[in-house]
Formats: sequence, structure tokens, C-alpha cells
Amino acid sequence: MTYIIQRDDILERVCFIIKLTQSQSGSTMQGALTSKSDSMGGIFDRFINSVTEDILFDKILIPELNTDKFVKVIKDYYLYKPNKNGAGIAPDVFGLIVDSETIPFVKFNNKWEAVDGMPQIEVKTFKEKDQMVSLRNQDYDSEYLVLADLDLRIDYLVPFLDKALLNPSVTSSMKMDDTAFIEKDSKNQIKRISDIDYSSNQIGRIKLISITNGGEFLKQSTLCKANVGPRRMKEIKERQVRVKHSLALNLKDFVRVSPRIDKLYEFNDDWYSRTGVDKNRNIYLDFSANNVENIEIVDFNQSSVVIRAKSGGCSFNEYPLLKDHQYTVYFETLDRSGNGGEEHFMQKQCAKYLTSHKEALLERFKEIINNN
Repeated sequence: MTYIIQRDDILERVCFIIKLTQSQSGSTMQGALTSKSDSMGGIFDRFINSVTEDILFDKILIPELNTDKFVKVIKDYYLYKPNKNGAGIAPDVFGLIVDSETIPFVKFNNKWEAVDGMPQIEVKTFKEKDQMVSLRNQDYDSEYLVLADLDLRIDYLVPFLDKALLNPSVTSSMKMDDTAFIEKDSKNQIKRISDIDYSSNQIGRIKLISITNGGEFLKQSTLCKANVGPRRMKEIKERQVRVKHSLALNLKDFVRVSPRIDKLYEFNDDWYSRTGVDKNRNIYLDFSANNVENIEIVDFNQSSVVIRAKSGGCSFNEYPLLKDHQYTVYFETLDRSGNGGEEHFMQKQCAKYLTSHKEALLERFKEIINNN
């Protein structure tokens, strides 16, 4: 379920981020969980993910309701500090507009509070190249959790630039005198500047991964306590040179299902003993697999494992495994030393297996719409 984002789809969000930037009292904006401070460009990159609420609901989910009424989600366009000791943490969807009526899901009473009986919705957006999804437990247990991939073009702000101001006469004035500076460029290493390309108003695309709830994600993900780094699957490659002498170990003997749901697995204590990885410092994330009983461990070390499919129909983290071919799975650890908070992690490829609550959310929307 993918939607191509156009420039006009995110006009409100761009205006909000600009005003958010201008509302800062200093020259930079401090990150909530890091020591990083950003100016306008960094603030855009930090907050542009919030276009998800605008698009997923208004362009993808609400049209599925097939209602004759005008329905639009209400996004959070207030400026405040979202922390438990201050204004509190509000959900990402503030309510619905049904025809001309505003139906709030949350209200501010010196602190954000949920409206009784109304759905609370948290939206988490990840860049397409991200390989992990993570969540800190901020009382999300009973909330709907919407997970989405956002793939923006690298120059996503170009459609908002002033074409009349940044016109070809400007780039013409920037042309370098090649005769003065370039004596020889046989490999064409030096590129000449050209006019800015304003031809496309497409910003990127957004893809819905899953609509579940916070409790389901917390249960099925891997909890990393303070200073514990998750070990994720970085990549998987088919081997061109085969390992000749296989250990012939069965992958299923080194995993456990409970409390994971179907097709999700986590490594058991025997695996940690074999690899010598200290579970108190680093912990392997869950992974998905088809026909795990037919996957053989050929070889392993602390940074990788070589596997072989003994039959057809096998896969590892959505990567199809051909029968009798060998593959190296490379792992990488996220360094969380000095990080004092607990956080739940999951390989992004696994998120689609989370129990879906999409239909339940759409039914709640229908009830709210029909009662107003």
C-alpha cells in the first residue's frame, strides 16, 4: 500500500516546520534524546517524517471507508514541549473533522489527556533504508500504532524553492573558466554546474508497513535495557565460494518461538553460548523465517553466520533462499553505551507480521463518523 507524495500534499507540514524553526529562541534547536543541535536544514530532516499523518489517513485509510461525508484527520499543529513533566505527550492524530464538526480525540487540561472512548493513535515513520524500528514505552500499550516507510528524494525541498529567484541567470554566473583551471580531465572527474531541475513536484513515496497496537509491538520486539546494543541483520549475500565442511547444525535448535508469533523467532541461550556474545551487552534481534526447520547453519562467528536451505520455500528475513545455496548473514551492533533508557527494537522486515488492527481502527472511525 504505497502513495506517491506530491508537493501540494505537504504544504501544511512545510509551513508548520518553518514556523517551528522560527519559534526557536536560539540559533539552533536541541534534540529531545540527543545532544545534537540543528538549524533549519536539520530541523526539516528531523520533522519531515511527520508528513505521514497527513498522507496515510487522508490519502490512503479514510478513502477506504467509502463514506459520503467529508472526513479529514486533525493533525497536531500546536507548538509546545512534549514531555511528561510539562505539557505531556499527545497522540499524533488529534481527532476527526466530519463534515463541519470537530471531534477531538485529546484535550489539553494543563496536560494532554485522552478523550474517553476515543482512539489514541501513535504514528512511527521510518526511512526506507532503515533496518530497525524502535519504540520507547511511553504508555503506548493500548494505543493504535501505525508503522510506515518514507522514501523522500534527496532534494525533496526543491519544489518549494523560488524558480524566479534561483533562475538560469544565477547558474550562468557561476560557470567556471575551464581554460584557466582545467589542464587535463581524461576521466571526466570534474562536473560543470547546470540549471536547477524544477521539472518534478513529486516529493517521494510513503508505504504502510502495519497498523497494530503498542502492546503488540512491545510484546513481539526485543527489549534492550540501558547500555545494551541490539545486533541486527545488516545484510545477507549469497556465497560465491562455498564452505566445504558444514557444521550441519539445525537453525531451529537455536531459536525459540515463544513469545514470538508465527514466522518470528529469537535466538535462544544455546546460540549465545556458542557464539560467545554477552547478552548483557549485546542482544540479537528477532528475525523472520519460512521453513526454519529446513535451514542449516553451515558456519558462524560473532559477526556473521553461514546458512543453507535444505529445501525450497525457505527464507530468512524476507530474503528467499535457493535450495542447497549458501548465504552469509552479516550482523551489526548498534552502540548504545552511555544510553540510559530502555528501548524496544525490531528488524523492520519483521514488523509486517505483527497482529493487524487496521480493520478495528477503521471500524472505530466508522462508528465515530456515523454517530456524528
